[in-house]
Amino acid sequence: MNEGSLRARMTRAVSVCTVAAVALSLGSTVGCGIKLRQVPHGDVDTSTPPGLRSQQLIDMLNSNWPIGKQGVATLATANKVDDYTEIMTKLWVDRPYKVSSVDLGANSSTVHLIAPYGANVDIGLRTNDKGDVDRLVPYQQPPTIAGWSDVDAALSASGGRYSYRASKIVNGQCQQIAGTNTSQSMPLASVFKLYVLLATGTAINAGTLTWDDQLTVTDRGKALGSSMDKLRTGSTVSVRTAAQKMISVSDNMGTDMLINRLGRHAIEKALADAGHHDPASMTPFPTMHELFNIGWGIPDVRQQWKDATTPEQRGQMLVEADTHDYKLDPERTTTPASKYGIEWYGSAEDICRVHAALQKVAVGPAAPVRDILAAEPGIDLHSENWRYIGAKGGNLPGDLTFSWYAEDHNRQPYVVSFQLNWDRAFGPGAAGWVIGLAKGVFKKLG
Repeated sequence: MNEGSLRARMTRAVSVCTVAAVALSLGSTVGCGIKLRQVPHGDVDTSTPPGLRSQQLIDMLNSNWPIGKQGVATLATANKVDDYTEIMTKLWVDRPYKVSSVDLGANSSTVHLIAPYGANVDIGLRTNDKGDVDRLVPYQQPPTIAGWSDVDAALSASGGRYSYRASKIVNGQCQQIAGTNTSQSMPLASVFKLYVLLATGTAINAGTLTWDDQLTVTDRGKALGSSMDKLRTGSTVSVRTAAQKMISVSDNMGTDMLINRLGRHAIEKALADAGHHDPASMTPFPTMHELFNIGWGIPDVRQQWKDATTPEQRGQMLVEADTHDYKLDPERTTTPASKYGIEWYGSAEDICRVHAALQKVAVGPAAPVRDILAAEPGIDLHSENWRYIGAKGGNLPGDLTFSWYAEDHNRQPYVVSFQLNWDRAFGPGAAGWVIGLAKGVFKKLG
């Protein structure tokens, strides 16, 4: 296929996109972004199929118009359209990208991009005899961590607010090795579920709860998003199953099952028992149903929550949120709520302390707490260096958190945590980038 034919197909794709954008925008500025390219060292040479396809890829990823099969069909071979639509959509949600360079070969290219949060993303392309892309492979370069200052440099370049900490646990106490903003209260996202697990373990050791106690599946719980949503409403799962799901896959229904069974006062007590710096800031303790209703449900009451400055005012809002079903507002699906104070909060120091508290409670009847935490480590570390890894992360729009309790081959425990907060949501690429940072931190520790 010659260059003119390729350009004609791209032009048709742009025309389709522009017409659809006009039809849907109703006054808003939406388009394919074909001119939204940023090549510091000059425009991409589009005189060859790899160059033309590289520029097309850049334009599509930086467009405000979502990636769709119709557009990808103008780029790729027919048998690759479905796969490449999925790949490009995951990249597209993190737009806009800066282009650092494009390496061109006879029938291939590598597009070097920089994501808004600072990650270096390389995308390898290969074109066939017709000029269509038959190979598209993205690769995120892991951050280079030679010293602790490199961690701060990477996080500072992310464009967000952040906290990180690496601590050594000595006699159950956290001793900081490195960190920044470690006392700053920031969104926890699903890391708050560690406190629910602590309250669960405490109740089990006290004999007021057992792992085999049954919890009921509800439509209300399923609406929050659950790995157990295929279970019949009215059926039951064990406390052990709910706790495991809550930690390993961050199951929202399982979390509320436990909170409702334990009572919110038990979670508030767990905050104090674990040494949270300000338990009052999460009193009364919100269920997921309540906070999701306030943050992303219908009607929009975000500003009311921000204006409610006393525990009594916010408590009343939680009561009100509990009275109606959760219906996600499609206009706010990916918009952060934490800027209105709608989140669970804690510091890096709090995260370290709750991990240490969980290991302390994991004895006797509550010993399975340790296995629950280790079921999904969320990071690939050398097993010869790390004999145990307990983990909990979280991700809400604009809020990304990770935490690990890990023991080296000498049984010395460490806690590593990251908290990042942006004014926008990011896709899975941001999580992969933070995990890359964490690997660098663990390499320094072990």
